[in-house]
Amino acid sequence: MIQTLYRLVPRFRFASTLGSSNVASGTQTSASQSNPIPVYLRPYEAKKYEVPSSKIKLTTGYSFLDVEPMPRAKIMKLCYTILDKLKAEIPEGVLYRIYTEEKLKYIMRITDEIEDIRQLEEEFGFEQIEFLIQSLAKEVDLVDQMKYYKPWEKTQDDSTFELLRQRHPALKHQRNERPAREQTKFIGN
Repeated sequence: MIQTLYRLVPRFRFASTLGSSNVASGTQTSASQSNPIPVYLRPYEAKKYEVPSSKIKLTTGYSFLDVEPMPRAKIMKLCYTILDKLKAEIPEGVLYRIYTEEKLKYIMRITDEIEDIRQLEEEFGFEQIEFLIQSLAKEVDLVDQMKYYKPWEKTQDDSTFELLRQRHPALKHQRNERPAREQTKFIGN
């Protein structure tokens, strides 16, 4: 998962040329002029995303990685789910929330603009779009873990590190100390 995440992160360009506004010249493309509301603020459009592709692949080429029949719909649903969880469970100023929201907004914008799955795979830097879907599904669980552990809160005491300072019990087949043995006398001594 970490290698997949590292492959995903460097490819994010938050000023992509696909349908984004040109900040320097103040111009916009036709895609952003037709619908001025950002994709992450719009409700989910089933008619737009739940369209099976005419080019359905038979296999991903990887064991235990099934082909997703409607990957754009799955990506958008997962992104909406993660955004809703972030807004409900993670405080606003937390860097994890800020970074994840920006990443998801980018993924949603590109997924909204590009209909061809091969182009989506190229844009996101994945060999198969199903890898992106897997990483987004794991991100849903990560939001729950972040809510539980709250790494953004500072602890005033050292009780969180107390478990790390304790000596761990040895495994059953290992001995911590040697048992006392009788001294063996040899013949020549």
